[in-house]
Amino acid sequence: MPLLGLGYTYKTMGNFQRALVFQGGGALGAYEAGTYQQMYRKVSKESTDGRLFDIVAGTSIGAINSSVLVGYYLKNKSWEGSAEKLLEFWEGLMCPTIADSLFHKDSLVRASWDYLRTLNNEIADPESARRFWSIFEFAFTPRGVTNMYKSVPFMGSKFLNPFADFLPWWRYDYTPLRDYLSKFINFPIKTSLEEGQPRLLLTSVDIQDFTSPVVFDSYEKLHNAPVKRRAVIERNEKESSGSNGGGKWYSEYGNSDTRHIVFYDGIGPDQVLASALGKYAIDHPHIEDSNTGTMRQLWDGGYLSNTPLRELLTAHRSYWMEYLRKNRSGRNREGGVEAAGGGNDITIAQTPELEVYIVNLHPLTPMDIPKDKDLIDDRESDIFFHDRTMYDEQVAYAFTDFVNMTRDLIELARSNGLSKKVDEILGKKAKTIARVGEYKFTTNRDLFLGKPRISKVWRIDRLESADATFGKVTDFTPYTIRKLIQAGQIDARISIDRMELIFGIEELISEGIMSIEEGDGIIKEAREVITTEQLLYRKRIDEIEEAYNRYVQKIEAKDIPPECKDILISPGRDIVSLVMEANAKRLY
Repeated sequence: MPLLGLGYTYKTMGNFQRALVFQGGGALGAYEAGTYQQMYRKVSKESTDGRLFDIVAGTSIGAINSSVLVGYYLKNKSWEGSAEKLLEFWEGLMCPTIADSLFHKDSLVRASWDYLRTLNNEIADPESARRFWSIFEFAFTPRGVTNMYKSVPFMGSKFLNPFADFLPWWRYDYTPLRDYLSKFINFPIKTSLEEGQPRLLLTSVDIQDFTSPVVFDSYEKLHNAPVKRRAVIERNEKESSGSNGGGKWYSEYGNSDTRHIVFYDGIGPDQVLASALGKYAIDHPHIEDSNTGTMRQLWDGGYLSNTPLRELLTAHRSYWMEYLRKNRSGRNREGGVEAAGGGNDITIAQTPELEVYIVNLHPLTPMDIPKDKDLIDDRESDIFFHDRTMYDEQVAYAFTDFVNMTRDLIELARSNGLSKKVDEILGKKAKTIARVGEYKFTTNRDLFLGKPRISKVWRIDRLESADATFGKVTDFTPYTIRKLIQAGQIDARISIDRMELIFGIEELISEGIMSIEEGDGIIKEAREVITTEQLLYRKRIDEIEEAYNRYVQKIEAKDIPPECKDILISPGRDIVSLVMEANAKRLY
């Protein structure tokens, strides 16, 4: 009886892939470096062949982190050491400020600031002040951040506004980041499925047409680009051809009336920066649109899709739809795709099922109501860039169940001698017509090909710290970066344990060991043990221990096998110890 937590059978590449999704958030990306330490530890224990992440997708700082990881894999042909390399990358981004020295623990400035707070309780605490003035120094003085950008003042006179035009506004030169990336990555990043290499997906936005994101892909396209201007396409394909002869790296985006196609020679620094540079950057990448002959300027993908789960699912579906078409053994029936085997026992080919890890940097459930301008602006930023993929996850789960159920029904019908009838139904024209580029699939059989399947989604959500301030995405001070890395490590371990418990309950329900009602009841009982916000914000250590002990007593009293009880108890045990560790380090 296969039970989650009692052993993990690693599936083959043919029907399973593991994906990692990094959100954008500037300096908050250090948190992703911390979470990756724990995800790497978990996944490396499960993998029997060294394959950890088949797809790595990112936006903004998430695109940078993703590129460092995949670049490291290509250099070393292994994931081993990648966690340490990402930490090394962030060590180089740390940048001390004048405020660091002024507000250190025993400084006169800190003591004076504390005294002022006794006179006016609306004044921020010293740590918030340290962060605020560090952010100010990074953003509004020429020093910038050493390995990230240089700050450049500009003077305006457009409206002769004395409150704005006579003060400088600031833009940012990211040449230092481009140079720093080259120390960690051998560009361009080109990978392939056949060589078992991870796929890198980066999200950007075309500021002249933001109907859909621009997705850069380290995998070659499996077909020629459907462009109108053949001279341009032939030139671009020739320029992007690699050692394998005939490179086909391009991104196609826009709506049906205005399609854009931009070519690139694998993922290079331009593609990484196109995914990461915000509105005030000086040197946004420009790429020629081969379909219209115009130049396109690309900005940070976070403006359109800061958590690129949907882009991941779409790219996964598109690639495998065509891959299965090109590599099938059976004949194509009315545009459909069949798996190898031939005859009436042929089953429908499917895209590999995905297990997805998502790291969210912008908090979804902050406790306080902001009252001053700084915190109001900070809350607006979190709302703007927070994760919006929960619906995409729910839809993917629903289609996964639909596809699996339909496949079982097909196999049942064929086993009862109804193969001819099954093929007639599968060959009927479907009312749903899906389009990927110029590839249409319009039969019932084709519907299977266009639906990516998800087995599990592991989410790690950053909680907001009490000293948050607007511009936190620009705080690259060593103390803040190290604190974010430590918080990411703790949060990831708690989140993984929490999801292990939930997935364990789902497995027990599917195996018939526990009813849905019992499972829901256990999840409610475990809330005080598994909810990160409760544990790290609202509960004292003695309350956590008492809640966990009550929970254990209820599980021990249930009439289920001992190994099932361990599935429900051990994650909570680990969570309690982690919360004590976090409390001892005073990370929150």
